[in-house]
Amino acid sequence: MDDQHKIKWTLYVALTSLFLFITVSEVRHFTSLRTIFISETHLPLQKYVIVFDGGSTGTRIHVFSFATSLSGHLTLKSEYFEEVKPGLSGYVNNPHEAANSVIQLLEKAKTLVPLDKWSETPVALKATAGLRLLPDTVSNSLLEEVYKAFDNSPFHSSDDCVTILSGEDEGLYAWYTLNFLLGRLNDANHSVASLDLGGGSTQITFSPATLDTLIFSPKDYILLPQVQNRTTTIYTHSYLGLGLMSARHSILQFSTDRSVPLENNGTVTFSSSCIHPHDKTVWKHDLKEYIVMGRKSGKYGFKNCYYKAVEFLGNAVHRPEELMKREIYVLSYYFDRAFDLGIIGKEGGIRTVDEFVNSCKHSCSSKQPKEIFLCLDCTYITALMKHGLGLDGKKELRFAKQIDGIETSWGLGAAFNMLR
Repeated sequence: MDDQHKIKWTLYVALTSLFLFITVSEVRHFTSLRTIFISETHLPLQKYVIVFDGGSTGTRIHVFSFATSLSGHLTLKSEYFEEVKPGLSGYVNNPHEAANSVIQLLEKAKTLVPLDKWSETPVALKATAGLRLLPDTVSNSLLEEVYKAFDNSPFHSSDDCVTILSGEDEGLYAWYTLNFLLGRLNDANHSVASLDLGGGSTQITFSPATLDTLIFSPKDYILLPQVQNRTTTIYTHSYLGLGLMSARHSILQFSTDRSVPLENNGTVTFSSSCIHPHDKTVWKHDLKEYIVMGRKSGKYGFKNCYYKAVEFLGNAVHRPEELMKREIYVLSYYFDRAFDLGIIGKEGGIRTVDEFVNSCKHSCSSKQPKEIFLCLDCTYITALMKHGLGLDGKKELRFAKQIDGIETSWGLGAAFNMLR
């Protein structure tokens, strides 16, 4: 056997072993996801699903309306979306108030779902990074209060309707939502990649089309969920602690002038090269208040902040080379900060990585910043895209908040998963 055949044989054995391992260990509850076709013909012709997104910075309600045909085909008709702040993690000292924030959204749901549909309409809350970062005893007390609110509501609440969503499922559901709305689920090779940046975590998800991605990616990044009643290979990973708010806190620590006392009367002060020298504010994060200010030495700007963002990221983010060849949609805080920079409007748009970076540099050089954290935030996003993910400056990004009036969040993917 010559060297070329040996290499091919080795790759074949490795790939086969990988698929066998994934099949045994990674096909999980996501396999129950139902898509456009629902086999159960007993579903009512009009179906509603209520999904709560318990995020780190806010709690959002999605009320989805579906139409089902007698043959089992499912069509998304509409979505209602609303957000209240703070997120559940903001009520660790008063879990009952966390439930009250949910109850006010449940009252709104009553006006959207017909009375005769209340008892058959499933409701669920999936908490994300904000609660993943809390101790179990604390997060459980918050979730218990929310469950009581659901149990006392007229909607259908199952035993597992209030849970912490895993980072992998968060990425999968967001990818599913995006590709469902774009009509890209029938051919995974033509599906789009999703980069989702939340407050506490960030997710990278796409369906690989090259063997290199399968062979060289960490084994727990490759999953085999059922999509459109077919087993589909998905690359997904969630980085806890690399969400925008968590990263902001860490970069403030990394970039703080150590000559300034870090604590004064119990309040921590950050004097950062990522903040304009003339700016100062009180910032609330994870139930704590911080004094945030710029450095009087004048070491402010994109370059100094970028070095600190890269130092914070290190080599934590895996770089799938295939990502450069895929169509990429960027969601959540990616969209918000691009909008704040003025490079997209409310409808979103297509911009290159370099266009985002140049706009960020311009913002960081402004003598009167639009918003105190904008330079830090956009610099971190730049570091995440370029240093972390290895995206080239010419790579196009599609910024999307909604598609056809539907939020590009993981909520719709979770709603489909509840229709069983």
